[in-house]
Amino acid sequence: MNKLKLPYKRARKRSKNTLTYEEQRVGRNKETQINLSYINSSEYRRKFDIITANPEVNRIVYQKAKEMLLHRRGTLFENMYWLDGESGEVVASAVNEVHSQAIRRNRKRDKRIKENKNIIALHTHPLSMPPSPADFYSMWEMGYKKALIICHNGKIFEYGIGYKEPGLELHQLQIDYYIKKDYNEFKAQDMAINDMNKIYGIYYEEVL
Repeated sequence: MNKLKLPYKRARKRSKNTLTYEEQRVGRNKETQINLSYINSSEYRRKFDIITANPEVNRIVYQKAKEMLLHRRGTLFENMYWLDGESGEVVASAVNEVHSQAIRRNRKRDKRIKENKNIIALHTHPLSMPPSPADFYSMWEMGYKKALIICHNGKIFEYGIGYKEPGLELHQLQIDYYIKKDYNEFKAQDMAINDMNKIYGIYYEEVL
């Protein structure tokens, strides 16, 4: 297994589904296109009404989610925002990433995030997968209050950590185990999270 890094996202192997930067830049990846009609619908907008108890913060989360999806549609690149949970103010952002399915670490940005104890973190998953091992670890390490994944297929996942530090390597080994059992990647990640919930208390659920 490749050595696990500790950026916000684990670096992934290049696969036949990974396009070149130039191809991604022009949005040619059919797997990661978005349904504009749905993203602009009231049904999608209502999902954000329950993110927090503050309607103004929910409005900003929705606005940033749409911005990220429109920016990264048809690519394998991700965007990420860290918002103040009380005001909705943008504490930090990563919107110019050039590594496929990854958000790279930045020391100055990390410092701003860790200084705020009420962070709502939201980032895109172009292939609409559940939270990765690195997603859970980053939430633990950075101390987010709430964390969301904005999927290109219109789904939204909220995820959380438990009572002790999540194990990156064990979690990834469990995903690899299910993939070897011929489960697809989504199901493998879902089953691995359920297994890790029993050990570390991590969880995720779809926002409906």
